[in-house]
Amino acid sequence: MQPTDQVPLGAAAQLECGDRIAPFMLPDQNGDPTTPVADEVAGKPALLIFECGSGDDGGSYTRELAALRDNAKALQETGATVFAVTRRSVADNRHLHVTHDLPFQVLSDSAGKAFKACGLDPVPPGCPVVTLVVDPNFRAVRAIGGSDAGSHAPRALADLRQLAAEYGAERIGTHPPVLVLPRALTPADCARLIEVWHQPATIWQTDGMHCEGYAVERGNFKVRNDSYGRVLQLVVRDPRMQQYLDAKLSRRVLPEIRKAFQTAVSQREDYRIAGYDAAEGGSLPAHRDNPTPETRQRRFTLSVTLNAEDFSGGALRFPEYGGHEYLVPTGAVVVWSCALLHEVLPVVAGQRFILGTHLFGT
Repeated sequence: MQPTDQVPLGAAAQLECGDRIAPFMLPDQNGDPTTPVADEVAGKPALLIFECGSGDDGGSYTRELAALRDNAKALQETGATVFAVTRRSVADNRHLHVTHDLPFQVLSDSAGKAFKACGLDPVPPGCPVVTLVVDPNFRAVRAIGGSDAGSHAPRALADLRQLAAEYGAERIGTHPPVLVLPRALTPADCARLIEVWHQPATIWQTDGMHCEGYAVERGNFKVRNDSYGRVLQLVVRDPRMQQYLDAKLSRRVLPEIRKAFQTAVSQREDYRIAGYDAAEGGSLPAHRDNPTPETRQRRFTLSVTLNAEDFSGGALRFPEYGGHEYLVPTGAVVVWSCALLHEVLPVVAGQRFILGTHLFGT
C-alpha cells in the first residue's frame, strides 16, 4: 500500500471510521492497567498509534513516536490523549518509553486485544504504523497509514483541531432532550441514498397519518404529503439496503440510545428517505410522532441529514424547549422521543434530504 491519508480499517472486525471502538484495558510501560475510556480521559479526543510492522521496519514506528513527542504542545492544545500500542512486552515498552523520552503512555498488547478491537488484526499490508484519530466518544474518525515516516503527526493534528472546533464549549439555555451523533453515515452513504430517492417509484398520497401504499407495495415506493406540510418520502423496502443501514446504525446509534436514554431498541419501522424541496415550500408543521393508538408504541424518531451543504432553511426545531434550530452536518443523526413536539422549518433554497425511521424498545 502506498502512503495514504486514510486506511480502511480491518475487515476482520468490520470496524469503519464512524464506529465506536470496543473498550480495552492493557498494561502501560510501568505495568499499570490502562484504558483509554477511563473517566479521567474519556470525553476527550485521542490518538492511538499502533506498531503494525515487524522489527520496527527500519525505525518507522519510533520516528512516528518522536514526531508526536515533538508536537506534544500542539497535541496538548487540542485536549487529546496519546496512547502508543505495541505487541512488545512491558519491559520492552519501558525501554522504548525511556530511550525516546516519550510524554505519553506505551501500552503492551501481546495478545492483540486492542489490535482486534481496532480492526488491525490482520494489519493492513505496507503499513508499519497506523494512527487512529478517535473522537471524545471513542469513535474512529480517521485511520492514517503509509510508510512515509513522520507524516502522521501533522495529519492527525489537523483532524484533532477540527474535532476541537466541533466539540468546543458553548453556552446554551433551555434545550430539548435530544441526542446528536456525528458520522452515523459516510458522505458516500448519504449520496447513495439521495440517488435512490431520485429513482422512479410509484407515488402514493398521504394525509400524514394513513397511506394505502404501505399495505399494497412490496418494493420501494414514494409517499407524497401535501396536506400536512410538504415532503416527498421514499419508503425503503429493498432488503439489501435495509440490511446495510441496519448494520451501520445498529453499531453506531443503538448503543448510544441505550447509554443516553437507558432504552434498548428492538424494532424499527420502514426507513424513509425524505425530500423537502424549496420550490414546493418543503416543511412539516409542529407535531408529535405518536399521537394515535396505532403510533403510540413508538419510542424514538431517528433522522440522518444527507446533504447539509445543499440547502438553506429546513432546520429541525423543538418549540416546547426553546428556539434552537438543529442543522447538523451531513451524516449526523438526531434522535428524540416521539412524544416531543417538533417541526421542520421551510426550506428556502435547494432541497433537504434526510433518512428517517421510528424505533421501538423497552
